[in-house]
Amino acid sequence: MKYLLSFAGIGASALCFWLAIRHVPFDQLAATLSGARYSWFLLALFFQLLAVIARAKLWAALLGYKARTNDTFWSEGIGYLFTNILPLRMGDPARIFALSRRSKLPIVQVAASACMERVFDVGMITLALLALIPCMNVPTQAKRAGEIFGLLVVLVFFSLILLLRFRSRGERLVLSLSKRLPTSLAERLLTYSRHLLDGIAVFGNGRIVLCAIFWSWWTWALTVGMYWCVLKGFRADATLVEATFMVVAICLAVTIPSSPGALGVVQWVGQQALVLPFGAKYDLTSALAIILTVHLEYYIVTCLLGVAGLSIFGLSFRSLRFRIQEEPPLLPNLSESEL
Repeated sequence: MKYLLSFAGIGASALCFWLAIRHVPFDQLAATLSGARYSWFLLALFFQLLAVIARAKLWAALLGYKARTNDTFWSEGIGYLFTNILPLRMGDPARIFALSRRSKLPIVQVAASACMERVFDVGMITLALLALIPCMNVPTQAKRAGEIFGLLVVLVFFSLILLLRFRSRGERLVLSLSKRLPTSLAERLLTYSRHLLDGIAVFGNGRIVLCAIFWSWWTWALTVGMYWCVLKGFRADATLVEATFMVVAICLAVTIPSSPGALGVVQWVGQQALVLPFGAKYDLTSALAIILTVHLEYYIVTCLLGVAGLSIFGLSFRSLRFRIQEEPPLLPNLSESEL
């Protein structure tokens, strides 16, 4: 099944890349790239690095600061590297494995915090979309996607509140169910349920929630800043509204796993995010040049961090890839001590 999904994702990415380049004269694309102001691109690299640091601090907060920010930072880098190279967003299980091994925290607890990080991401993207509505004519498709993701965020947070409010009842229910299972499986179920609840228990701490909101905001603000710097490299009159909409559109588009690094999808969606609402300023060629530069800068920073992270953690790409492909993070027979 995973091979079928991989081929489907690669096919979708190839189609999107063709859609992005089919009406773009390559001589004009080369001229646009050569005429850019490259000093802005150096600043964009710095913003991208700061965004990764902010995300590492967010993950540390969601773990209740039981893991060091230094470890979450390099784990994030490893995750980016795997996402860039492998299909189906394999970076998430890779970073979960890496941080669990490094911090000695239960893998289920680390996975729960990583999922909560994604919930914060969706919440911030939804808020960004709402903030754009008074500033520009947001395409109907983006509005609908924002409504769906906003509803999902509300449902997730409501579910978390219920789990925390009735935690003792939930534990008793799991205990009751485990009595009907074989002893070994029952012990794993009880252990994993406790680790899962520990992973979301941080939401009962107001200080940690505020820290998570703070660092989530900075993560996305710095990401927007990185896009804005690239836009400024091509157009002196580029605005934060244009950069923000690019970020929102691309994040909504790459939610579904596709080819490594969402190649093709990012190029086409990023191009259209500039051409459709801002067609008076950007044509297909300039928009493609911009998104190609954005994606290249993202790849440079995140791949370098990933390679460094593997070295610092004493891991190899091959062994970690084998583990996440052969043993998904939450399989019952996985022992954290084996990592």
